[in-house]
Amino acid sequence: MTDLTSTLQVILQDSGYRTSSVAIDDLLAVCFEDDAVLGFVCVFDDVSALLGRWQGMEKALLTKYAPHLQAAGDKAWNVYCAFLSAAEASPVEKHELDWIEENQERTRKIAAAGIAGKEELLGALLPVLPLQYRAVVATEDLTERLQKRIATIAPNAAPTALDEKVSPVEVARILGAPV
Repeated sequence: MTDLTSTLQVILQDSGYRTSSVAIDDLLAVCFEDDAVLGFVCVFDDVSALLGRWQGMEKALLTKYAPHLQAAGDKAWNVYCAFLSAAEASPVEKHELDWIEENQERTRKIAAAGIAGKEELLGALLPVLPLQYRAVVATEDLTERLQKRIATIAPNAAPTALDEKVSPVEVARILGAPV
């Protein structure tokens, strides 16, 4: 749990947020803020604890930080509460997590389970992270990929373009080039 919280703070700081920690009851919450957004993240040991306590945690955090929120001006419209758990959720619990996210009372919400490390944290926190692009290169046969591209561009030449038995002049003729 500590590692997840530490990783969470690093991700938020790398994204330009100022972070701090606060203990509410027996749970540590990470607070984050930048010029446009502020929020809280709570990491629960299991999904049933998350489902049973998220509303109380949201209320406690909002009550504790009410003066700060009142002074935040327009930023107070962008308050997030994220409720995360490293434990896997059952299908029923997954639906309940979705319902939390659909609840727009008081704050915008993020609810996720199965958060094992940095990649899952990044995926869960996407709504509050800056836009980013990650190129994903599929592990496929490059010859097959090239054949698909040729078939898209020049369907008539696709069967012969990469065939070593067909001369380049013949491929050019099939493509309609003057020979």
